[in-house]
Amino acid sequence: MPKVTDAHRAARRGQILQAAWKCFARKGFHATSMADVIGEAGLSAGAVYLYFRSKDEIIVAVAGQVFAGIEDRLLTFLAGDPPPSPADIAEFLIRQPLRAHADAPAELYPLLLSVWAEAARNPAVNGVARSVLEELRTVLARALRRWAEVGHSLPASPEQLAPVLMSLVQGLVMQQAITGQPTVEDYRTGVRALFETAD
Repeated sequence: MPKVTDAHRAARRGQILQAAWKCFARKGFHATSMADVIGEAGLSAGAVYLYFRSKDEIIVAVAGQVFAGIEDRLLTFLAGDPPPSPADIAEFLIRQPLRAHADAPAELYPLLLSVWAEAARNPAVNGVARSVLEELRTVLARALRRWAEVGHSLPASPEQLAPVLMSLVQGLVMQQAITGQPTVEDYRTGVRALFETAD
């Protein structure tokens, strides 16, 4: 019997998660069954259960994928010299869902709302989301502190401002998921104007 390679396992796992993304984006977590995911993946039930024992395991894996990627891009962006301003950080963050949306195998914004809602009731998904959010708050607070250390003033402490910057992204995603508006460009312009007014 030929040996199953790590690359094959990773590809098969990715195939299942891509199918799950599509099902979850289309029907939501709770209305999606394992049979839906199995059918979308085009695999046997045995093949899917070899990688994921339950729908909850798939939900946790999809939640991890949804949140993945932004931190590495953010760290690279924040490492610039001179340090980026709070307005520049906000603008960078606002563009991340658009970038992630372009790479997603299905509609991203409704799926993000589902992940956040699931994090409020599912301890495993909450653990993934909590870890990501706490790390982002830490990274953003460090960036804001660096901005202040080179001589700029902040209207509140870095720890107080970091979650506000994060909420700008969450607000955009929620409005986009529900109404399709505003455009990222209009939202970016409004956020930039708020920061300039504050200056």
